[in-house]
Amino acid sequence: MEPEVDLDSPATKTNVCYIYTPGYIERCDSLSKVTSRASMVHSLIASYGLLKYMRIVEPRMASMEEMAMFHTDAYLEHLQKISEDGDDDDPESAEYGLGYDCPATEGVFDYAAAVAGATLTAAHCLIDKKCQVAINWPGGWHHAKKDEASGFCYLNDAVLGILKLRKKFDRVLYVDLDLHHGDGKIESLISS
Repeated sequence: MEPEVDLDSPATKTNVCYIYTPGYIERCDSLSKVTSRASMVHSLIASYGLLKYMRIVEPRMASMEEMAMFHTDAYLEHLQKISEDGDDDDPESAEYGLGYDCPATEGVFDYAAAVAGATLTAAHCLIDKKCQVAINWPGGWHHAKKDEASGFCYLNDAVLGILKLRKKFDRVLYVDLDLHHGDGKIESLISS
């Protein structure tokens, strides 16, 4: 017989950190290929009454230095440039995987930095022992490679989170629940 868990106890609530602000969800919803996905997931969490069992933690933006833990400077600089210009016709964009799956739209760099920053915020919550589980539902973009966007993924926040956790922990278990493999994540393991 399993022990009963008091879901209303303060100890239970502090075990899970949910990385969230309305502005973060709004920014994530702006991605043209998966519009409203983040708000739909958040609405489900709220509708099922799960928010009362989690500590809400405000995400921060990832710095260029943090994103460069995995991604190349050239790729990050190009992504920032096309994001500011909103230039989907830059001839160099194809080299960096920007196109159909990952359109070069205005503001995409800030979107990617927000998702990466939220994943790094989740990693910090675990490192600082603020919780045992940290959730960034709009994250998990595992197809981006060191110097290339892929499969709707501009940055590989999963790799960035793992690299941050590896600074504190000897081992990190990565469980990918997607229907297909995270090729960017696999590439990061091969190259490290």
